Amino acid sequence: MRHWWWLCLLPALCWAEPLKLAIPGITVVDMDPQRATFLSEHLAQQLADEGAEVISSQDLGVMLGLERQRQLLGCTGRKCTSALSDAIDVDALVMGDVASLPNNRFQLNLRMLDSVKGARVRTYNRRVVGFEAVLDEMEKAAKQLVTAGNKKFGRTSVPVVKPPPPPPVVEQPPPPPVVVEQPPPPPPEPVVKPEPVAPPPPPAPVLPPKIKEGAARRWAWVPATVGGVAMGAGLVLWNDSEARYQQLRDGTDRPYAVSLEIADGGRSRQNLARVSMGVGGALILTGAAMALFGAPPSVEPQVAVGREHVSVGIAGVLP
Repeated sequence: MRHWWWLCLLPALCWAEPLKLAIPGITVVDMDPQRATFLSEHLAQQLADEGAEVISSQDLGVMLGLERQRQLLGCTGRKCTSALSDAIDVDALVMGDVASLPNNRFQLNLRMLDSVKGARVRTYNRRVVGFEAVLDEMEKAAKQLVTAGNKKFGRTSVPVVKPPPPPPVVEQPPPPPVVVEQPPPPPPEPVVKPEPVAPPPPPAPVLPPKIKEGAARRWAWVPATVGGVAMGAGLVLWNDSEARYQQLRDGTDRPYAVSLEIADGGRSRQNLARVSMGVGGALILTGAAMALFGAPPSVEPQVAVGREHVSVGIAGVLP
């Protein structure tokens, strides 16, 4: 019979209830306000993993309404704790704050309060380095707070059995590559260099036909004769222009139109005389060169006619 004494404990085990907790919220100091909600939800998850029934700050907002939650969380003391315990059926409240310190340090303060009397059941204070260490300390604090709450309120909270982590996946080495022997490549064909092709000879320069010296001297009189005629015509035109100039200066009273016509005629004859004498001089020089050197010189006669003068010259290289 002594082996059946544990049957007397079955009613107690069946009637045991888990610890009921509520987390109104976590206060942060010198930190991003969004981290307060994250820390509160993280602490609620750790307490639930230890077997407690947890009502998080977000659950309170749904149950009580936003305005009622602000009224209850905005006050402190035993009166506010009693008001919150009347609104929700819990054994204790878990509250705390996290402060950011210089050099990436954090101060964690957690406390569990009796929802009826407002007395502190358990506190947990730690100073750590790094934000990840704060999350690790909340996991340790959850175990101590749930253990103290079970003892205080006579509750039985069974921790959630977490499944073991999956075994690490060992990657199998890839199979060795299959080496397929390739036939040896055929020998390269000999490179036949093309025979150099001699460049074609440059074309012979085309020279102008040479004029025989005797023929050039024989025809030297032609440009000289034409040049002499041009010189004579120039002198006649020049004398005519001078006569018209003297006609304008003889003092005879004439109409203006007649005087203008005489002046224009003299001016045109003077210009023609200059051109004729210039061309005649150039032809005479060409004929003289043909007679002296026996071939046309590689020169060009040049004539420049101005208002008051005529210039005759030769440009080029004499033989």
